[in-house]
Amino acid sequence: MDMILPETLTDLRKEIDLLMEYATPAEQRAELVSLVDRYAADIIALKVLHCFYSYLPEAQDDGIVQLRRIANRQGVFLLSAKTLLDDYLYLADREKAEFLGVLREGIWDQEILEFFGWRDREAFLKAVADPKKLANHQAVNEAPDLCPACGTADGGLHIFGCPVEVCPWCGGQLIHCPCRFDKTGRREFSQESHVDEFLELLEKKGRVAFVAREQRPAFKGDQD
Repeated sequence: MDMILPETLTDLRKEIDLLMEYATPAEQRAELVSLVDRYAADIIALKVLHCFYSYLPEAQDDGIVQLRRIANRQGVFLLSAKTLLDDYLYLADREKAEFLGVLREGIWDQEILEFFGWRDREAFLKAVADPKKLANHQAVNEAPDLCPACGTADGGLHIFGCPVEVCPWCGGQLIHCPCRFDKTGRREFSQESHVDEFLELLEKKGRVAFVAREQRPAFKGDQD
């Protein structure tokens, strides 16, 4: 998995700051910038902020005052962005963020609903009927229930290639242990098909789910 370098985060933050100069009400800009400061090291939040300020849903000055986490699975986050004008839905991972619409109108895409475990749009709307009860989004590297590397939730599978994933054969760090060579009989992985072959063997064996208490670095410290 390609890790996000600090320079990338810094560049993304600079772009957001520039966009905010033209997209936010001047009298409320300081408050809005403080929220961006809070998520300066979180690629998920920055992707949502960049998407929002690049394409303002109402095509008029606005700003995000709160990010709430509705659901997340396998490093994909469903967030609510409360703004000066309305509440909006965003789907985000480490690569991009996508605008889904207004929170009160719900999600129309059945594939997204099923991915996060909702039967239909009505079930989703029932789950978010009171937005104030939704938890604030915590930066991935700070949330005690998330893998700090790939963002998967406690009990879920890591994004393949995550440096925190444990090898089911030897119990070591999957991306560094020799099991990928031992199990495939290869000396190197030079083609994508070689990776696919190993992933198939890995899934047949049974991948190790993320357990925050055991696998998350500094988990005990988070609880103090």
